[in-house]
Amino acid sequence: MPQCVVIADEITGGSAVGAMLEKNGTSVCSLMNARGLKDPLTADYDCLVYSTNSRNLTDQQSYQMVFSAARLLKSDEVKIYAKRIDPAMRGNTCAETVALLDALGDTDRVAIVVPGFPALKRTNVGGYILVDGKPLQKSLAGLEDLFPAETGRVADLFTEKFQYKAEALHLKEYLKGTENLANTIKKMAKKGVRAIVLDCTSQEDINMIADAVLLSGIKFIAVDPGPFTATLARKVMRPKNVAKEASETKIFGIVGGVNPLISAQVEQLRLEEKVLIVMVRNLELLEDLQRRNAEINRVVDEIVTKFNTFTIAFAVSDNMEINNQLVPEYQEMLLKTNRTQAEAIDIIATAYGQIVSKVLEKRPDIKAIYTKGAEFTVATCRELKSMGLKILGQVLPLTCYGEMIDGDYAGLKCVTSASSATDTNTITDSIQYLKRKLTI
Repeated sequence: MPQCVVIADEITGGSAVGAMLEKNGTSVCSLMNARGLKDPLTADYDCLVYSTNSRNLTDQQSYQMVFSAARLLKSDEVKIYAKRIDPAMRGNTCAETVALLDALGDTDRVAIVVPGFPALKRTNVGGYILVDGKPLQKSLAGLEDLFPAETGRVADLFTEKFQYKAEALHLKEYLKGTENLANTIKKMAKKGVRAIVLDCTSQEDINMIADAVLLSGIKFIAVDPGPFTATLARKVMRPKNVAKEASETKIFGIVGGVNPLISAQVEQLRLEEKVLIVMVRNLELLEDLQRRNAEINRVVDEIVTKFNTFTIAFAVSDNMEINNQLVPEYQEMLLKTNRTQAEAIDIIATAYGQIVSKVLEKRPDIKAIYTKGAEFTVATCRELKSMGLKILGQVLPLTCYGEMIDGDYAGLKCVTSASSATDTNTITDSIQYLKRKLTI
């Protein structure tokens, strides 16, 4: 019997969720015919996605189709039930959510509604769905289920059309941490709230919500376009020993290059993830050996000391705005030390490689690294005594996933990006890729 059951209102959206679940390393089938719900052929899949094709039906018809399907799929072996909703809130969202809750029969089960889809630039802020920062109703047509709500807020939609008590949680609650969010969700469930609509601006928000829901211990269903369901599945559908190992797993990255594009990628990472960023004074690395070692040790000590409260840490150049035109201080340093630009880059890259080596030595809980730029990747491999990388896949154009072939850290997972990778989400997407691979 599947451990994850998703009910969608149409096949393409359902299959899209299935693709997200497959990225977790689980087997998935997407059904459009009720005959397959109890067919032995579907019993061995980890995840089952069933599409009711009910988007254009009435509320009552949609309710009945979802209720009937959920009754057939109900099982003690299922760890996650999810109602897939459209990112543009088309369809009978509230009626179908109620149907799934009713079919499962637990009066204390809560619908956790996370309408955001950050990868599609759809966020939920203050209860409003925004597309590229604009209200949804100003961006897309066909918002059938939002028409009755005067304000167009998802939170108001559930207040007006949801059969049971519904409340919203906004971004300010997330600033207090995962444990506080978990306690808030638990208190709301005890008060009889059956649907909680949560703001969401990034994948990091989704991670926090998933962790908080699981920590709260409440019975729940996921109601979202797919990312929240996939994140929950990644965290729930794994053995306890794997979950414990994942909770102790850390990722370390280096970004030594200096240009506005890389700066934008680092800033995007800072916005999307809870990450420890330690600045490296690159000019200090070009001084004499004593000052260079002092700077390397300062960075390493700060990372090692502060890493306990983070899953991700990066050592990043302190000057991200340098482009092809060298700043006067850098030119003066080259003249002072009688070095060419190529020699200076090699010294800086080697220092970053040494930072990686020293951090790994002191933090054995680091299971993956990220490097940006050819010089820094080569220096890292050299310092780790590896001849190179075994390529395991492509994350993005100009960004690959692999592992160290040999050396002191053979098998260490690594994502490396070319400095010319132009997408501002390059580093963020790479970290998300590593999280999926490491089941964090």
